Amino acid sequence: MRLAEFLVSESLDELRRAIDTVDEHIVKLLAERAAIVREVGRIKADADEPVFDIEREQAVLARVRELNPGPYTDTHLCEIFREIMSASRSLEEPVRVGYLGPPHTFSHQAAQQEFGRSTDLVPLDSFSEIFDFVNRSSSASGVVPIENSTSGTIGETLDLFATHTVHIKAEIRLQVSHNLLSCTDSGDWAVVYSHPQAIAQCRAWLQHTLPQSLLMEVTSTAEAARRASTEPKAAAIGPQSAAEAYGLEIIHRDIQDVASNQTRFYVIGNEPSARSGRDKMALMVAVNDQVGALHEVLGRLRSHSLNLSFIQSRPSRLKPGDYIFFLELLGHPDETAVKDAMAKLNEATVVTRVLGAWPFPNETPEEHSD
Repeated sequence: MRLAEFLVSESLDELRRAIDTVDEHIVKLLAERAAIVREVGRIKADADEPVFDIEREQAVLARVRELNPGPYTDTHLCEIFREIMSASRSLEEPVRVGYLGPPHTFSHQAAQQEFGRSTDLVPLDSFSEIFDFVNRSSSASGVVPIENSTSGTIGETLDLFATHTVHIKAEIRLQVSHNLLSCTDSGDWAVVYSHPQAIAQCRAWLQHTLPQSLLMEVTSTAEAARRASTEPKAAAIGPQSAAEAYGLEIIHRDIQDVASNQTRFYVIGNEPSARSGRDKMALMVAVNDQVGALHEVLGRLRSHSLNLSFIQSRPSRLKPGDYIFFLELLGHPDETAVKDAMAKLNEATVVTRVLGAWPFPNETPEEHSD
């Protein structure tokens, strides 16, 4: 071995020994953290408090971002700490989270992003089953989509808030990248399977690239991938994880019509969130059937300097022409201005109900290539 090669080898060995030493410290500190977590779990159990405390976990991640000296990005560190907290929760008691299944869908990715891979993620067949799942257990949570930046609001999710008593605890923003998947790259596909939302988000690309293919709606992007894996003349639109699960090739990447395609999800639970100081909240409002009723509602919010960020109407299903309005605004029900506004709204509406409040996200949406 030449001298230069010998010196390089010695330098690498020294650096690797240094990494090993740091890893030993990390493992010992994680064990110390786990011991503290177990003590916290014991105290919670004695006080009959739930294991999962989303406000506390949000605060931990905010502190991680503040402490970050680099070179890891905030996203990198937050992903690491999410997994640490997920594993720590499993030491206390498994946290169960319902999502629209099966696995390898974007809802599955959103649930993993928020809760980590050590969480008991429960695939369910419909949005209503997710709401029922949460209602049946005081400690369960659910993940449901609320809107997509390309295809719009998911009305079915909003409708379920009118028939279930749950609280919005957090929101998840997932950068969605759609791919064309198949077991062959022939380009001669008779049918393309996917969820209706995915098809809607790729409509222009499909019309331009595959105008002769039949578009077939199925229950999920994972189900689309499963079907494509059994049919040589079929393709699917879905995430990379679905391609890997069903042995498909990614024929075309990023086929969504809008590059910044993003889906926003709600995390729902049975208890309201405490005030963090930088919150969003959601309301459900039923107005009187009269001219200017919605204008009156918006005026009362404006008079209290409350910033409205989302509004959507849905049929009440009680009488033709009656509507329920869903609003999001900055603030928390415990704030004085919000309390005063709610009192005024109750005077001008048939029903005003707070659906939840959660820490306002202060990080950019997570980027996912799949």
